[in-house]
Amino acid sequence: MDNLNLNNLIFDPNSFFREKIGTEVSFKYPLLIMLVISIFAIGSSFLVMNKLKEFLPSDMDSSISATVMSIGVIGGIVGGLIGTFLNWFILAGILYSISYVFASKGSFKRTLEFVGYGFVPQIFSSFISLVVTYVLVSSVDFSAQDPQLMAQGMEQMFSNNPLFYTSQIIGILCLLLSAYIWIFALLHARNMSFKNAALTVCIPAGLSIVSQIYTFLFTTGSL
Repeated sequence: MDNLNLNNLIFDPNSFFREKIGTEVSFKYPLLIMLVISIFAIGSSFLVMNKLKEFLPSDMDSSISATVMSIGVIGGIVGGLIGTFLNWFILAGILYSISYVFASKGSFKRTLEFVGYGFVPQIFSSFISLVVTYVLVSSVDFSAQDPQLMAQGMEQMFSNNPLFYTSQIIGILCLLLSAYIWIFALLHARNMSFKNAALTVCIPAGLSIVSQIYTFLFTTGSL
């Protein structure tokens, strides 16, 4: 199966990975999936940096201003690329290690490949995050160049904003869908039972979901 059947991957991951397990390990689509996610992450960073340049003093030397912005953009690009791909490798390593408790069998390369497919729902949540970031930063005015006003503007981006809340909820739901896909990814990549694969996935995915919910409820003024 050389094509990426998104319908099967999302709605019938068991069938998707059952077919994939009979083919050679290929990182063609997992790499593409992670690249798309990293592009959206870089786009969000660029939007924030582009907005923050309004806060730079108007009398700052143009070369210094350009250097500051360049460092920010490069940092966003490197962070978006490295962060996204590192997250993939770390998660695959964690799942691969935990699965050893259940005497599972299967290569790390196959696990890495299948875990990569599970990030497909993150493409949608990353896109929503990019759109919401664009809307939010466009609504904040930093032209006053006052640190207090800037802090207030940043707070407005996250407090009592339905768009931000919506994007966070979508992110959590997409992570839940990814976790569901990862269960079947491990089931086939590591030759596990559904129960053992679910227990393996629940540890890192559950901690991540709890962390996101905590951030959503307690660090953005929701409660």
